[in-house]
Amino acid sequence: MITIPTPQPYTDGEMPDSIRVACASNSGELLNGHFGSCERFLVYQVSQAEYRLVDVREVGDDEAEEDKNAYRASLILDCQVLFIASVGGPAAAKIVKKGIHPIKQPTVVPTSELLVKLQTALQSPPPWLGKVMGKDAETRARFSSDDDDDELLEAEG
Repeated sequence: MITIPTPQPYTDGEMPDSIRVACASNSGELLNGHFGSCERFLVYQVSQAEYRLVDVREVGDDEAEEDKNAYRASLILDCQVLFIASVGGPAAAKIVKKGIHPIKQPTVVPTSELLVKLQTALQSPPPWLGKVMGKDAETRARFSSDDDDDELLEAEG
């Protein structure tokens, strides 16, 4: 039996300089979902200091009127980053158009592993992540482009 994690209470603004992250999952707290077929999105609030599961959004494709990918993207509109096992090109384009940055992680890993890496990246974010965090262009320009950024946090698209 799959144990679905329980979200923790969160109030907007409670974690300064944090971002909202969705993880496509089919089982527990593993990142193992393809965007077009995952059973749920685990939604986390992530800052340098902590991460917290704030919502579990079950996917009911029967609720999609015509466009399943647009429906799925609408479930995570409040997220800035999406970790997925895989995603097709047209779906990725729809995700990016909604302002969500998809990051593919083709091997199955616990979401906690990705979130800890993301927390580290938040300390000195690459320009794309600085933009997601709402940093102005001048601040983002400070970040060195020759940093050894983990491939995991390279923006897709």
